[in-house]
Amino acid sequence: MLLKFQDFARCFIGSERTAAASAVKSRAVPSSPAPAPAPAPQLPDNDDLLREILLRLPPLPSSLPRASLVCKRWRRLLSDPGFLRRFRKHHGTPPLLGYFTNDPRGPVFTPTLSPPNRIPPARFEFSLPQHHQQPAGERLFFLGCRHGLALLINRRRLQAIVWDPVTNHKVTIAYPLEFTTDNGAHCFRGAVLSGDDDGGGYGNARLVPGNGSLRPFKVILIRTEINDNRLSVFMCVYESATGKWGNTISATIPSSVSNLPNVLIGNAVLCGFFQWPTGILELDLDRQRLGVIETPKSLHSVDCSLFRVVRAQQDGGVGLAILSSLSVQLWGRKADSGGVVGWVLERTIEVDKLLSLPPSADSLPARILGYDEDSNAIHLETFAGAFAIQLESMQFTELFNVNRIGSYYYCHPYTSFYTAGWGIGEGDDRTKILNNT
Repeated sequence: MLLKFQDFARCFIGSERTAAASAVKSRAVPSSPAPAPAPAPQLPDNDDLLREILLRLPPLPSSLPRASLVCKRWRRLLSDPGFLRRFRKHHGTPPLLGYFTNDPRGPVFTPTLSPPNRIPPARFEFSLPQHHQQPAGERLFFLGCRHGLALLINRRRLQAIVWDPVTNHKVTIAYPLEFTTDNGAHCFRGAVLSGDDDGGGYGNARLVPGNGSLRPFKVILIRTEINDNRLSVFMCVYESATGKWGNTISATIPSSVSNLPNVLIGNAVLCGFFQWPTGILELDLDRQRLGVIETPKSLHSVDCSLFRVVRAQQDGGVGLAILSSLSVQLWGRKADSGGVVGWVLERTIEVDKLLSLPPSADSLPARILGYDEDSNAIHLETFAGAFAIQLESMQFTELFNVNRIGSYYYCHPYTSFYTAGWGIGEGDDRTKILNNT
């Protein structure tokens, strides 16, 4: 980086020397007076130029801590909250740090990056809300994560907990009154999403400068009841901006359903939650409306390890990824000439060819681990390892350490910019990451 700075500076210094030499030669010939030299371009302030270079470091957990060890000046620039905001904005897409899963002990974090970017599991697990203070028989359930936030519930206390694992800030919210019946036994699904800096749309959650609270967020809790072989689904939305739960909305679906991760489509539509052979749920947050989307007629499996809601490749709307052997079919919805919306097969990914797997690989089991909304990548586990496949470019990267996640655990991909902590009061984290090999 210093070499880049020196080369950049030499361009200006060389221009000044050339202009000066030309002026001397011109003055040696009285008959042709030299024109006044053009003013030399001004070099940017050194700190400003250095910030522009540091801004382009990879958005990985070890990048800024390593750079901060160069000298005090670099550390001062890198730990500035304004620089960290620019860093997140410049890169836009946060990296995948790992997966959260539930096991009998409670939520567990499994990092997926290799050293030196690997986040120690204890960094998140031991900062879990009430990790050491829970009474016997009481534990937290991890429901999901999005925009750097995680959603957990304490079913004994009938509370939802919104938590930022990177900053360890959290907000506890009491269940809406309608969800406390039967001691909350039928409330065990939900979702979270956060507003961005400008309040328009959604983005990576961070602290509001100056008051230590989380940026505006929304929580969706789900309660279910079975009546006459039909499942009644009740949803309620909490908005931190008002501190209140909204009205409960509901829909009735078949009782033979499976849990399904929800995916944010656009700025205000969540699709998923449940799946059955013919449909999935759709929640429109703006209209406060709950509906059903019919799935392709060729879909037979309701196993979420072979099925995911994704963003469609053509228009960014609702899409589906269906795994069969080592082929992933990507479906999108399109209106025909009569205006009727139906499913169309947009692309088929031949995973064995993409990853150069041997011909015998298609007979070995594979599963979908998760879907990363931020990078539009689907995560697959095969006998050769686990991989993240970006659905637009078809580029893939190997996921480190995924073999530690049992096949019976449901995975929640967690993405965030790991830039907080080491620069603003938790300096030990920097050493933990760099030494974690």
